[in-house]
Amino acid sequence: MNRRHVLGALGTATSLGTLAYATRDPVDTLEIRLWLSERAATYGTARRRVLEYLGRLLDFEFWTVDVSLGGTISVSTEDGALVTSSGEWPLAVTSGTVGPGDIEPASDVNLLVTDGQMRRAPTGYGLPHVASVGGARYLDSLEPFDDLVGTGADGDVERSIVPVRTPTRTMQVLLHEIGHALGLHHDHGVAFRYGDAVVATPMISTYAFDPTYDVDRSRCGTGFATLDDHERRLSLAFSRCARRELRTYTGGIGPRRTIGE
Repeated sequence: MNRRHVLGALGTATSLGTLAYATRDPVDTLEIRLWLSERAATYGTARRRVLEYLGRLLDFEFWTVDVSLGGTISVSTEDGALVTSSGEWPLAVTSGTVGPGDIEPASDVNLLVTDGQMRRAPTGYGLPHVASVGGARYLDSLEPFDDLVGTGADGDVERSIVPVRTPTRTMQVLLHEIGHALGLHHDHGVAFRYGDAVVATPMISTYAFDPTYDVDRSRCGTGFATLDDHERRLSLAFSRCARRELRTYTGGIGPRRTIGE
């Protein structure tokens, strides 16, 4: 976790220094825009799955969600974390914000999906209003939302509980990085018992299954279920603690105020 923070500070200081923020209160519509790397764009279903899942999972009662496609961009690396921690993707978003460019940023989350690996962490990265994740090939193989969640073994759309597979884990990492882009932290997640399984929500993600992870409760005070010998499952739905924080979100990218002024 400290390594993530250090990389982000070193790699994005210049680009974020020119990124303009705006305050919007209330936020009636959450604006998310998706871009794909050139390699990621070769997977025809990946973009459709991302738009579909985000439209369902981020459409809360306190806002509507506007998820749109930004297009295809050329990047120097398909590493879903490095493309942001190095400053490359934030700089591209910044260039579109403060001057002429090929990118028209969304107000709230600018998401880049690449064809990067999903085996070794970090596989994605999230900063204010900017996020990236690898795994386009796995998103391409993900089932439609209603097939996976609505008629799955759990049949619980509210919790959106899914098995631990690379495609589902990739979607959860994507949601995790969007959470960071909106100001959420790892301890906005929870791990809870559901039948014979322990289920991790997006912000804690598979950290909940790591015995060396030293946090045992959310920042809202909810204790984490212990894994013991229970099955591991993932939830694609943000926890109540995370949703409570998202309800207070008032940020966005805007043309007027620059960080450091």
